[in-house]
Amino acid sequence: MTNLDEFISEFNQLHEAMKRYTKRDDSFGSLFYQLKDKHAVIKQHQDTIDMARQLRNLLIHEKKDTFNIAEPTAEFIDSLKKIRLQFENPATVSQFKKQVISLNEDDTLKKVLELIEQHHVSQYPVFSGQKFHGILTDNGIANWLAAHMNEELLRLTDYHVKDILPKDEKGSSYLVVREDLPLYEVEHKMMNLINEKGHSKLVILITQTGSINKREDITGIITPGDMPKLIESL
Repeated sequence: MTNLDEFISEFNQLHEAMKRYTKRDDSFGSLFYQLKDKHAVIKQHQDTIDMARQLRNLLIHEKKDTFNIAEPTAEFIDSLKKIRLQFENPATVSQFKKQVISLNEDDTLKKVLELIEQHHVSQYPVFSGQKFHGILTDNGIANWLAAHMNEELLRLTDYHVKDILPKDEKGSSYLVVREDLPLYEVEHKMMNLINEKGHSKLVILITQTGSINKREDITGIITPGDMPKLIESL
């Protein structure tokens, strides 16, 4: 198979994938313009995809009998294939599944600080029994400590998570998502919430169903520290 044949095959496969996604039997160009500002994969690679569109039109509609005006390289074909595979099988948040440490609202501040020292984790889901109350973050702990800095003696065992959580204005900055949600959709949701909240201290809680009815429902978590890995995976 020549490079030209491989390119046309890969181009047509991407076209079919776009048709399936949009459920529309439109031309490649029409689907491309529909998706380039809406779908993260198409948006990210729109220059390459548009170049492929123009090259395909040149090769098919203006092909000469004696020679090809342009010959797609193996590297360009490989790039187009990677885009198609990413479009058809996007990375999901399931890669961030992990054991998540949660807190009870009656846990002491001493226990929280011990967990932070032991696990180097600063975002914890908080429960009362099986009821989810929000996220306790290092920001909430810092705010609470600042509010009590004038106390002569601060006994860490006398204060509990339920005392600190109301001080954490970022404790409500979380999203609950299904573990099969594509990462590009998570990034879109995150950016919307960051713009709404005005800060980037955002936590993504991963569940099988997209809701939390008990602490065991949380199967993973994405914290601000995971953002470089998330962006790299897009």
